[in-house]
Amino acid sequence: MLASPYRAVILRFSNDAAHAAIERVMEKVPFSYAASIGAVPRTYANLSADAQRWFSSSDVRGGLYPDVDPASLLPLDEALLERMRECEAIFMHMMSRLEQTQFIPYDERKRAYMWYLRYWNDFLERHRINLLLAGILPHEIPDYIIYALCKAKGIAVWVFHATTVRDTATLFTDIEDQAPEVGERYTQLLAENISGKISLSPLFEEYFQKQIQPTGKVAIAFRRPTAFDRLLIRARAYGITSIIAFLRWLPLLFSVAAWKGRMRKVLAWWKVRDLRRFYDAHAVLPDYLESYIYVPLHFQPECSTCPMAGAFVDQLMTLQVLSKEAPAGVLLYVKEHPVQRKKGFACRSIDFYRQLLAMSNVRLIEHAADTFILREHCQAVATATGTAGFEAIFRGKPVLMFGHRFYQYAPGVFSIRTIEDCREAMQAIFTDGKIPEQHYVRLFLKSMEEKCIHASVTDWHQLQASNLSFEQHVGAISGALLQKIAPY
Repeated sequence: MLASPYRAVILRFSNDAAHAAIERVMEKVPFSYAASIGAVPRTYANLSADAQRWFSSSDVRGGLYPDVDPASLLPLDEALLERMRECEAIFMHMMSRLEQTQFIPYDERKRAYMWYLRYWNDFLERHRINLLLAGILPHEIPDYIIYALCKAKGIAVWVFHATTVRDTATLFTDIEDQAPEVGERYTQLLAENISGKISLSPLFEEYFQKQIQPTGKVAIAFRRPTAFDRLLIRARAYGITSIIAFLRWLPLLFSVAAWKGRMRKVLAWWKVRDLRRFYDAHAVLPDYLESYIYVPLHFQPECSTCPMAGAFVDQLMTLQVLSKEAPAGVLLYVKEHPVQRKKGFACRSIDFYRQLLAMSNVRLIEHAADTFILREHCQAVATATGTAGFEAIFRGKPVLMFGHRFYQYAPGVFSIRTIEDCREAMQAIFTDGKIPEQHYVRLFLKSMEEKCIHASVTDWHQLQASNLSFEQHVGAISGALLQKIAPY
């Protein structure tokens, strides 16, 4: 039973349906306080004005907390800092998201980390927070610290994150275990020793049929918000104050500091150009008669590697493990991510590519090479958490997975945490000939169909890739949360 009403932090339930789902939950479960973070102000009808607070996404990302006296915040102690060491390491990498217009040295990153940590530790304690709800896997700078603090303090955490199937998400408490119920159901279905064709819903059957084609299924391309989009968001959020904010921005056209930022953007563009030229000068055409593992690199910095890949956020480390453990005669075909190639200024350097080229069994593959053809002729796919890995099992290709995502429980997927894990996976793939069979892939889809939440919680998925109604989204999101947090 719930001992007292929930006092919650609510992260990025950004669209109208997701917000309405939270309101519906509050009608059925007692809440006495809620603090929310998002791009648009949200209020909750069941709470009084003094029992709720909204934080602007851009403000908290920049560490801006108005009307806070730092001297009034609780101090940090060694015990908490030690428990948060992993969070600190991840935070330091996340700061690279802000480096397009500035270089952030270690000391500045450390000060920022201590400030965020101290503020949110004080906030959780002062407001007696006992629940964290997240509409997307926490991967922004303040969100991840809040998540890690809640885990360290034993505060209940529930996180939604989308799968690659339209209108399908998982709900979990731990980033390293993103679909435990799916994994458990898959194990149960295996034990039932089901023979014959597994029946799937129209949505999952359509997904299966598209994935088993050699040409694959083109991933959903989410349109990034433009400057005009962001202006409209601020106008919606602040009304007349957005005009005042715009007028305050105009002097920045003549600000030395602002122009320094613009010049750094130009320098970042030059860096991307130089990286692209170096890569192209050393890339080769794939020889599909060779025995190789296909390694499509991730775009960085992004959620798919930070925090979802853990220590393997450094993709050079992934390639070093693969290079060392790959059998003799097996090459690693490494292909740069097209978005990284276009605008990726972080997590790459010419030295990064040089270290890859120094490995005798690594080949950089020309960017024009078709990813689906590369997958069709490989012996395995290696990825942190990429969609290419999930797609591979539909084509009978085993996957070496260096991260945490919903399909880590699927047939043919080898979770790599240690060198020994990789060695055993290479043995299973190249000596024992283990491959994922379509019957078991369908069985895994069945477990997803039964145990996932059929809704889109984020704007991108709901606006660009959803076939569900507003009420279907609200009902599915609120129903899933009520199953987890309702007192019984």
